[in-house]
Amino acid sequence: MTTMDVNMDIVPDGEAVTQSQISSVVSSAPNNSGLMVALHPLTLLNISDHFTRIKMQQQIQNPQVIGALVGIQTGRDVEISNSYELDFDTIDGKVQINHEYFITKQEQFRQVFPQFDFLGWYTMGPYPTEADIEIHKQMMEFNESPLFLQMNPFEMVTSKNLPITVYESIIDIIEGQAHTLFIKSQYKIETGEAERIAVDHVAHTTLGEGGEGSSLIAHLTTQRNAIQMLHTRIKLLHNYLDLINSKQTPVDHDILRQIAGLCNRMPTIDSADFKQEFLTEYNDVLLTTYLATITKGTNSINELVDKFNIANSTNRPGGRGRHQLYMGV
Repeated sequence: MTTMDVNMDIVPDGEAVTQSQISSVVSSAPNNSGLMVALHPLTLLNISDHFTRIKMQQQIQNPQVIGALVGIQTGRDVEISNSYELDFDTIDGKVQINHEYFITKQEQFRQVFPQFDFLGWYTMGPYPTEADIEIHKQMMEFNESPLFLQMNPFEMVTSKNLPITVYESIIDIIEGQAHTLFIKSQYKIETGEAERIAVDHVAHTTLGEGGEGSSLIAHLTTQRNAIQMLHTRIKLLHNYLDLINSKQTPVDHDILRQIAGLCNRMPTIDSADFKQEFLTEYNDVLLTTYLATITKGTNSINELVDKFNIANSTNRPGGRGRHQLYMGV
């Protein structure tokens, strides 16, 4: 297990909208709860990926996305380590969270990460609205005081501040009635060694001045071009068959035989031999990964033992051994 490197600098709250645009659901009172929220980069990457994927799939400029935040809470310290998407329905303009999906997803997540609990939820937007309050009340059925993370994907980031705001919920008495309001909470970015490597790799994916880019981007670009070319050729064959079917072009039996030959080759990937070979290679990869993990763990234990021996030998007067020290007492 690697030691976490923590950035103790508090991320200031960047305001992208004026005070008049902020909804009345946000309290202007100072936050004295003492809650400290630590965000991991994996959570932010998941949220950004969720929004981008739905936006491209639905071809909507600002789609509605909702997800759950999971992590560990110790006293007033909250560590948000991961997130996952939530299913919901929109009925009469109101969002209804699919509770069955949420419970099933949470149980599946706890099987892999038993130490993680549901801490809150996230969505997109410049500032909270009444609709977000209604969703927040639904989340309170699973956590009496969930956090609310809002990311503004359209904010122009001109500084080091992230377009993210974290809110807590409070109960305020307005005109003799209790209302649920949001109140801003401070947060910090906390990263582990693996996360630092991944984020650094993502940050250097653009081409530099020397024309050298990320090897991952080059590999993905090659794959995308290959898939795009395959799609173009399949579409060409499909259009040719449609023209023949509609009798708009003469039949060429030689081309039809070649197309039939390509189609007949496709089911071979479902054969028993292919599955056996695939499972063998898959098991080999898992075994290699397992051995690498064991080797890394053994190396860490070895380093710990060496440090323990050095510390003990340094604390003993005259560098005497254990038995000599006991005999002198």
